[in-house]
Amino acid sequence: MQVLSGALLDAAIVRLLATAAVIIGVSWSVKLFGPLIGGVLAGLPITLGPGFYFLAGQAEPDFVAQTASYALLSLCATQSFLPAYILLARRAGPATALAGGLAAWALIASFLRFLPSPLWLGLLLFAGATLLFRRLARRALLPVTTLGGKAGWGTLLLRGVLAGILVAGVTTQSHRLGSTLSGILLSFPIGFSVISFTLHQQMGNAVVMATLYSAILGTSSLAGFCAFMALAAPHMGPYAALAVALLAAFAVTFMLLAWRRAQAV
Repeated sequence: MQVLSGALLDAAIVRLLATAAVIIGVSWSVKLFGPLIGGVLAGLPITLGPGFYFLAGQAEPDFVAQTASYALLSLCATQSFLPAYILLARRAGPATALAGGLAAWALIASFLRFLPSPLWLGLLLFAGATLLFRRLARRALLPVTTLGGKAGWGTLLLRGVLAGILVAGVTTQSHRLGSTLSGILLSFPIGFSVISFTLHQQMGNAVVMATLYSAILGTSSLAGFCAFMALAAPHMGPYAALAVALLAAFAVTFMLLAWRRAQAV
């Protein structure tokens, strides 16, 4: 029991720190490089990675692979969160936009949990959702005139730690819920929620809308992570599959950043 408690505590601490890091990193990358780059970086698997690392030490490879398949499917719900927040942020404040985004996620996720989880279906639905929601959200964007913000390191650190506590509480016990709910919970957009709320408060609606619009495409790195995790876990073992999945996710992010830079030039 003491060993288990220590492992769960380690998992909670790592996930807390990982989430805090992504919140702070994305907030400052938006400030330094603009919302297009910040949105791409928001798609890195900094919360999914630790979640699957600890799941790999507690579950069979087939369970890990199936969880990754459901996590990929659940990313379709994450893709609905982003445009819902964008559309509401045009006129509403952070709290209302966040509530609407989470309601959209809950609606789609409640439907997705009843679908089968073959990898091809998850990839097909994710690609379709990405194209549809980018087109839907593009019409709502506002011109970005300033990136000025008021919050400093202290405020960002506090919000990041609070988000990390939520992630640790949700994901540490997720493996007990079965592969379906585990995948859905691991893909819960808690990181995007705090990033959205923070940027909306600090930098205004135009900046958060542009960042989340870029994040719709940036989430492709999470899809790549889940797809490679699902494919490789039964054959290579969970930890080797995790390494391959992380490399795939970073490769997708790198390609998106290169594409954004080419567009800027």
